[in-house]
Amino acid sequence: MSHYRLSKDAERDLLEIARYIHGKAGLEPAEKVLTGIIQTIISLGDSPNVGRQEDSYGSGVRSFVSGTYKIYYRKRRSGILVLHVFHGARDQTKAWRGTGRGFR
Repeated sequence: MSHYRLSKDAERDLLEIARYIHGKAGLEPAEKVLTGIIQTIISLGDSPNVGRQEDSYGSGVRSFVSGTYKIYYRKRRSGILVLHVFHGARDQTKAWRGTGRGFR
């Protein structure tokens, strides 16, 4: 059974992704992208070690790519905590800094 939790930042990221895609391409493409990201998050909850270490963004931070998006998370005793979801074409360091929280 997969265990994952979304941080408030990750929830905000997903909402922004959905709004952007919906505005550019419509509801169906937005749902398709979000479904893919959520399916990846569920899988990561079952296998949190598959992600790449990203300690430059904080102790224990890992990342995994879902389509054109990069999911950042930390392993927990039971599953993962999703920290952020950013488009892969973005400057990832700037995206992290743009959250106003810096690196955790």
